[in-house]
Amino acid sequence: MRLVLILCLLLLALPARADGPLASVDPERLRLAETDPWVAHEIALELAATWEEPNLRAALPLFERARDEFFRLGEIRSAAMTAVTVARVLNGLSDYRGALAQTALAEQAYNDLPRDAQTDAMRVWMLVERATTQQNLSLYEDSNRTAAAARRIAETLGDEGLVASTWWVEGINHEGLSQFDAALAAYGRALSFHTRTEGNRSLNVGFLASNIGWVYTRMGNYPEARRWQETALSIVEPQIGRFTDPTTKLRINIGLVALEEGKADEAIEWSFSVMPFIAANRTQMLSDQRWNFELLSRAFAMKGQVDRAIFFGKMAVNAQQEIRATNTVTGAHDVAASQAEWRRLYQSLADLLLSQGRVGEAQAVLNMEKEEEVFQFLRRDVTAPITQTRALLTDAEMAQEAALAALAEAPVAAERELREIMARFDSGEATEADEDRAMALQEALQAASDAFDASVAAFMAEVPEPQRAGLRAGFDAAGSYQAVLADLPRPTAILQVAALDQATHLFLTLPGLTLHREVAIPRAELARLVLDALTALEEVSPQAPERLQALHRVLFAPVSADLAEAGVEVVMLNLDGFLRYVPFAALHDGDSYLVEHYAFALYSPAVPTQFAAGVRAAEATAGFGVTKAHAGFSPLPGVKAELDTIFGDVLTGQTALDEAFDETSLRRSLLRRPGILHIASHFSLQPGREDDSFLLLGDGSRLTLSRIRETRALRFQGVDLLTLSACQTARGGDGSEIDGFGATAQLNGAAAVMASLWPVSDAATPELMRVFYAGLIEEGLDKAEALRRAQVAMLTGEGMASGPARTAEALDEPEGPQGTSHPYYWSAFVLMGNWL
Repeated sequence: MRLVLILCLLLLALPARADGPLASVDPERLRLAETDPWVAHEIALELAATWEEPNLRAALPLFERARDEFFRLGEIRSAAMTAVTVARVLNGLSDYRGALAQTALAEQAYNDLPRDAQTDAMRVWMLVERATTQQNLSLYEDSNRTAAAARRIAETLGDEGLVASTWWVEGINHEGLSQFDAALAAYGRALSFHTRTEGNRSLNVGFLASNIGWVYTRMGNYPEARRWQETALSIVEPQIGRFTDPTTKLRINIGLVALEEGKADEAIEWSFSVMPFIAANRTQMLSDQRWNFELLSRAFAMKGQVDRAIFFGKMAVNAQQEIRATNTVTGAHDVAASQAEWRRLYQSLADLLLSQGRVGEAQAVLNMEKEEEVFQFLRRDVTAPITQTRALLTDAEMAQEAALAALAEAPVAAERELREIMARFDSGEATEADEDRAMALQEALQAASDAFDASVAAFMAEVPEPQRAGLRAGFDAAGSYQAVLADLPRPTAILQVAALDQATHLFLTLPGLTLHREVAIPRAELARLVLDALTALEEVSPQAPERLQALHRVLFAPVSADLAEAGVEVVMLNLDGFLRYVPFAALHDGDSYLVEHYAFALYSPAVPTQFAAGVRAAEATAGFGVTKAHAGFSPLPGVKAELDTIFGDVLTGQTALDEAFDETSLRRSLLRRPGILHIASHFSLQPGREDDSFLLLGDGSRLTLSRIRETRALRFQGVDLLTLSACQTARGGDGSEIDGFGATAQLNGAAAVMASLWPVSDAATPELMRVFYAGLIEEGLDKAEALRRAQVAMLTGEGMASGPARTAEALDEPEGPQGTSHPYYWSAFVLMGNWL
C-alpha cells in the first residue's frame, strides 16, 4: 500500500478531540464562521489537521461554506484554493468522484486568474490532488498524464519541491501499472530532494521509504521490503503517533510483508494493531480496509482457520463495494479500473466459500463482482443496482463484525480520563460537565468490566478441571488488586498468563480495568518456544534475541499497546506452569528488550502481599555463602568475590562463608532482623516435595524447605528482601516450585524474594548485585526499579568479561561475545512479592 502526498493538513498533526469535533470550538467563532469565510476556513483547517474521519466530516461543510462565500465575494484565488482543500477532504472520505469535481472547479477558477507564479504554484497543487484522486480510482495512466502536466508547470517555476511532488505521484502510478523499475526511479528522485532539503528523518522521507518498500514487496524482494518499511515506521510513528492514517498504512504494509514471508501470526498481530484506528475512522479508511481485511483473510487461511478467513474476506469485499457505491455516478465505467484491480477479493472469497461447500454464497459473491445489476443471490432482485449489494454475513459473522466495531472504544483511555476527572473532584475543581462525563465513563467502564467477566467465564469453561481452582484464585486476586494498584506509587499493572491446550490467554489488570486477550497458539507449541528460548539463553547463543522475540509476540505484544497507553512502569506477573521460567525482562520486541521499558515482579495469588517500602540501611544486612565442594555439588569459587564486592562497596553487614555458614549462624542473624539477607549457595527444588527441596549450607548440611516452613527460629520476619544468588534457585520442575518457594519465604515473613532461573555467572553476578544494592541503599529506588537498572547496566556495559557459570556439575564456560550484554548474564534473576 502506498502513502500518498497529504500536504500541510497532515503535517500540522493536531490532537484529536474526544468530546466531539465542534465541542471545543468557541461558540462565538462558530457564529462568526456563518458570515466570515476566513473564520470558517480557519476552524475547518484546525479540525481537518487531525486527518480523522469525524473531524473531516465536521470540517467539510465549513470548507464548502468558505469556498462558496469566497466565490460570491469575487476572491477567486481563495475560492480555488479552498476547492482544492475540499477535494483533499473528500479524498480522505473515499469520495473520489466528488474530489475530481472539486479539482475541476478549482481549475476553472485558475483559468479566470492572470498567470503569475503564485497562481501557477497553486495550479500545480490542484493537479497533484487530481492525480492522487485518479490513483484512488486506479486510473494510473490518467494520473501519470496529470502529474506530467503539473511537473511542466513546476519546472518553469524552478520549484524543486513541487517537481519532487510530481515524481512522488508518478512513482505511485508506475507501481500501480507494475512498472517497478520506473517506480523506484521516480521515488528515488523525490527521496533525493527531501533527504537533501529536510534530512534523512523527515516525515516525507519516511513516507517515501514506505512506498519504496511497497515496490519491493510487489517485486517479491521481502527482506528489502521489510528493511524499508521498518525504517519508515521508525521515522513516522514517533513523530505523528501510532493511531494515525499514515502509521496505520505502515503497520499494514509490514503485516503484508510478514504474510508474504509466510509469517501468518506476525501478519495478524500487525493487522489487529491498527484495528482501533480503522474502526474509529471507518469510511475514511475504506481503501485501507481492503488491504487489512484481505491480509487477515489470507493469514487465517494460511493457518487453516477457514471460517475466520471467510469472515475477513467478506469484510474486504464489502469495503470495495462501499467504495464502488460512493464513486459510481454515471455508470459502471466510473469504477471499472478499480474493480479490475480488486477483482481478486471476490474471487478469493468465492474460493474459500466453495471449499466449505457454501455454493450459494460463492455464486452471490461472483455475481457482485460482475458489472450486471444483480442483488442478493437468493432474491434475484434485478431492479436494485449492484452498488447496493454486500457480502451477506451470518449471525456469527455479524457478532464478529460488532466485536470489530467495539475496537473503536478505548477502555484504557476511558479509565485514564476518569482518573483525571476524579482528581479534579478531589481538588474541588470539578465542574458540572465533569460530573456528567464521570458518570458516562463509569457506565462505559462497567460495560467493559461486564464484558471481561463474560470472557473469563467463557475462558474458564475451556480450562481442564484440575487447573480451574488456581486460575479462579488468580482472577479473584487480580480483581482485589485493582484498588491496590491505584494506591501504588508507580503506574503498575498485573499480567496473568494461562496456557491452555489450544490457546494462550492474557488477562491485564489496571487500576480500574481488566482486559482479556487470546493468542491462538497451543500449549505444546508455546512450551517449545519457551524451551528454545531458555536453551539459547543458557548457551549464550546469538539466536537468543530472535527466540525471545518469538515469545514476546505471544506473551507480551497483545497487551503492549494497552500498557503503553496506560503509562505502566511496573508489571506484576501471575504466571502459569512452565511460563514461570520465562525471563520477561529479556523478551525482545524486535528493537529492544522489555527491561529497557518495564520493571517486573512475580506475585503469587496464594500470598497476600503488603506493599510498603522497608527501612533500608547498609548495616542492617547479612550475607552468607558457600565456596567449597560438597557431596553432589561443585565448588562455587566466585561466591567469595561476590560477597566481598557487595559487602565491601555497598552493604556493611556481617558475612559468613563455608563452615561459618550453618543453621545456627543463620538463626543468629535472623534474630537481628536484617532488612536484606543475601545467600549465595546451591538450592535444590523438587516440585511438591518440601522434604527433598533444600538450601545447601556452608558446613555441607541441607536446610529443607519443610524445616524452613515449620521452624519458628528460621522465619524471615523483618527481612525486606531475601536474595538467593544460587544455582538454578527457581527452576527444577513444572514451574510450580517457583511459586512454592516464593510463597514459603513470604509466608515465613520475607517481604520479597529474589532468585535465579538458571546457573548464574560468577563473573557477572557480583557486578549486577553491586549495582542493584547501590540502587536500593544509595539511590532509594524500589526493588523492581533497582533490579531493572542493574540489568540495563549489564546490558549496556562494556569491558565486562564473561566468567564460568555457577553450577552443581561441571559446565563448560558458555561460548559468546565478551562483555555482559547477552541476556544470559543479566536476566536470570526474578523478583517475587513486595517490589517496593
